[in-house]
Amino acid sequence: MEKYAASCGLYCGACSSMLTNERHNGAPDASHFVCEYAESPCAGCGDDCRAGCEFIVCCHGRGIDNCAFCPDFPCTMITNFSREEWIHHRDVLDNLSRIKEVGLVAWLEEQRRQWSCPGCGKRTHWYQNRCHSCGAEWSGRYDTAESNTQ
Repeated sequence: MEKYAASCGLYCGACSSMLTNERHNGAPDASHFVCEYAESPCAGCGDDCRAGCEFIVCCHGRGIDNCAFCPDFPCTMITNFSREEWIHHRDVLDNLSRIKEVGLVAWLEEQRRQWSCPGCGKRTHWYQNRCHSCGAEWSGRYDTAESNTQ
């Protein structure tokens, strides 16, 4: 489950690119997922990303796995990332503070619950407001009108 914890504080378990990748690879908990827009599959922050992600490079250079445990948190790099156009990036500073407070395992469980359908419990993505599995609808997540993703 730690594959869903990005070094920058994003919860990859609610990423449509991750869900697309897992559906294509036959993951049972992603089999229900239907992407409403063109999405490039992503396998998460693994070995393929180590050279290209500024957060992974920085964390590994400091001997840590996550920005939450950096003595310079919050730095300019993560603060700027939290201000980018993607609405879900706004959560990274709070996410990293929460990881530091409760630990990675507890944070991952909180995120799993937060990003599951309130009707059937299936995984959902950041900008989803209707379950592809049971049809349940919800609000209160990200305003999709502010997003470029739907």
